Amino acid sequence: MTGKMFSCFCVSMFVWPVMLSGCGSRQAYNKKYFLLSATRQAQPAGIQTDLVLEVRRFTIDSAFAGKGLVYRTGQFEYESDFYSEFLVSPAAMITEKTRNWLSGSGLFKRVLDTASQIDPTHTLEANITALYGDLRDKSSPQAKMEMRVFLLKAQAAEEPILVFGQTYKSSVGIESEGPEGLVEALDRCLANILSNLEKDLAQKHAGATVSVSNISSLKL
Repeated sequence: MTGKMFSCFCVSMFVWPVMLSGCGSRQAYNKKYFLLSATRQAQPAGIQTDLVLEVRRFTIDSAFAGKGLVYRTGQFEYESDFYSEFLVSPAAMITEKTRNWLSGSGLFKRVLDTASQIDPTHTLEANITALYGDLRDKSSPQAKMEMRVFLLKAQAAEEPILVFGQTYKSSVGIESEGPEGLVEALDRCLANILSNLEKDLAQKHAGATVSVSNISSLKL
């Protein structure tokens, strides 16, 4: 078996439909659609706050903006799986999951989307810079997710102030074959990132060693 055939065989374990080197044929499979389901499990923080957060729709790097699952197979090589897709755009999906997560955190009085008529005290923006399965190490495939997050404080008749900025990265092993394995690992990546984002927001101006449950007020 040549190196090219071996590489394609390994990729076919994850990418649907299966592609066999040298034959150029593509088996017909029905499309599969997926949604990330990262959900906050902890109890809300017991914080009395009047802060109102608007979560704007996230942006995403063009390489990962499509619905098809993306796999990295080499230093400069990526593949998009036409037959395995997210049901909605990744940017919209991750924005909604972030909004729901922070709404349940108890750190804000309200968490809004951009359609709300309520004036926010703060705005959350983010850019998704990585969202793919890394198959370069055939013995240890990984799901990769990276986001740059910014928190802005509103000011009457003035430009908002940047009060928080952080890059979050998560890498989780893909434990099962097929697109389901990648989606499950990406879901864990998102949960890791949102958990760390929540902790950082809760600890802002409250001390790095203070736990979320012990914070009596959130000053942003």
